[in-house]
Amino acid sequence: MSSPLVVVTNDDGVSSPGIQVMASTLAKEFDVIVAAPADDRSGAGTGVGGIDFERGVALQPVKIDGVMAAYSVDGPPGLAVTAAALGAFGRMPDLVASGINAGINTGHSIIHSGTVGAALTARTFKMKGLAVSLGQSDPWHWETAAIYAGRVARWLIDWAKGPYVMNVNVPALPADEVKGVHWADLDEFGYFRVATADIPRERLLFEVGPRHADSDPGCDTILCSDGYVTLTPLNTVEPAPFPDIPADILAGVPTVVSGDRASGTSPR
Repeated sequence: MSSPLVVVTNDDGVSSPGIQVMASTLAKEFDVIVAAPADDRSGAGTGVGGIDFERGVALQPVKIDGVMAAYSVDGPPGLAVTAAALGAFGRMPDLVASGINAGINTGHSIIHSGTVGAALTARTFKMKGLAVSLGQSDPWHWETAAIYAGRVARWLIDWAKGPYVMNVNVPALPADEVKGVHWADLDEFGYFRVATADIPRERLLFEVGPRHADSDPGCDTILCSDGYVTLTPLNTVEPAPFPDIPADILAGVPTVVSGDRASGTSPR
């Protein structure tokens, strides 16, 4: 029997050191195919980009030690995962592993992360997803993140019930200095500051970062900054419970629906 298949992607680009380390590490235990953006697509979220349905999307083979095959995709990670789910690289993957991202992905701002977006996209196709991010340091501790990427990947593949998407943040430490592993809630959104440049109305400047001063001690940002590897199970997009009112009150006209949903009562 073949080994479990892991498709490895990221949003930093196929030539980034993080994906090279993670792919090589996972290839020691699994069949690994790399399909990642040709360039930096940070902030892509779950987007698939603008697809040219006539000409398609450029796909170029690249070399990464130890993996079955590796491809540079002219699109964001969500597109690479979608292609994998639809059979572009052979059988359906058992896991999509995204990262290792250069910098942590914590808090509700992960909705904009291409690293996390790739893992969430996997779940929409009924695959398991893993996103791994590493705290910034000089030098980078890629090997530390790779150790935990391998352990969590195996656990996700073997775990039958779920969670099916795991967001992992690894502190900027050598492996022997990591304090432990913690389940962690998502921090608040953090800050996302926008300002105009010196010439008004011609350029917007953005600054993104995690909230910290008044964050909950049990959130991912705080625990990771304190030296713990954080594990945060994630859900993909799901409908919220319906308000307990008829829908036509909101719309102003009668709605044509069936069952309990007509009254606005959620069956969940």
